[in-house]
Amino acid sequence: MKKQSSMGAVLAAVVITLIIAALTGFGLVALGVLHLAPSKADSREGDLEAGADKLGKKGGQFVCEVTVSTPQGALNSEPKVYQDMLVAGLDPEAGAGWYQGEYSITESRKGAFKMEGTKAFVSRPAMFERFGQMVTQEEFTIDLADGAFVQTLTFRDGTRRHMIKGVCAKFIKAPFK
Repeated sequence: MKKQSSMGAVLAAVVITLIIAALTGFGLVALGVLHLAPSKADSREGDLEAGADKLGKKGGQFVCEVTVSTPQGALNSEPKVYQDMLVAGLDPEAGAGWYQGEYSITESRKGAFKMEGTKAFVSRPAMFERFGQMVTQEEFTIDLADGAFVQTLTFRDGTRRHMIKGVCAKFIKAPFK
């Protein structure tokens, strides 16, 4: 008979321990100490936003790893190709955007911003000569779905040339919440 009574006590202790552990776990999840959902911080989707509504009114800044392909002389000359890093910014509330570039869209001379699906377009009319031709417009795009960055110059004769291509990720400043 002693075996049955001690077996019941062990079983009761196990059940009570499991209940206490479950309640503690639920409490930690409710307080936000323990997260059961997979974190988006490790994925590209977590770094980039899915559209203008998620970009927020204040917009965002992006750090981009790019390949620059600049002609050495005339537009049809052999390009100088090199890797670089740059920062781009989108400000939907102001309807503007910029990137740290060498042409006309800069932080001090922002371009007009618009969204089409997941792609952010920033453009600015230009009037300067490069590579023996007059540049009439500069634009860049950031696809918020995959981070693709493309910067394009349009010349007076209608020729368009991609000068910079790369990949961007959302830049987050401290505090990291």
